[in-house]
Amino acid sequence: MGTIIHDAVIVTAADYYPQPDIAAFRESLPDEWQRLVIGPVQSITNGYLTYAFLPDGSKEGWDTSDAGNEYRDQFAALFSFRYDDGSSPFDVVRVSYGETAPPASST
Repeated sequence: MGTIIHDAVIVTAADYYPQPDIAAFRESLPDEWQRLVIGPVQSITNGYLTYAFLPDGSKEGWDTSDAGNEYRDQFAALFSFRYDDGSSPFDVVRVSYGETAPPASST
């Protein structure tokens, strides 16, 4: 029996900065993975846009879980832009929950 930890990446972006091409990223994924990438969803106020790469449901250490980790890293990298002062128009959080999941961290 393996351990299942649900890993996800959630990003909220300021609408004034050019957004990554999420549609192209989604289409670059294998068909079964494309439905796990959602957004943009616009906030009710201030025009924020939110994107997410949802959990794959696989047990840790299995090929599907490892692929999901790689795809989520690629997704998060789309939002890695930083201004000269180190700030960013993107707020990125990685969430893990389920069996013995480590605490959430933000990037």
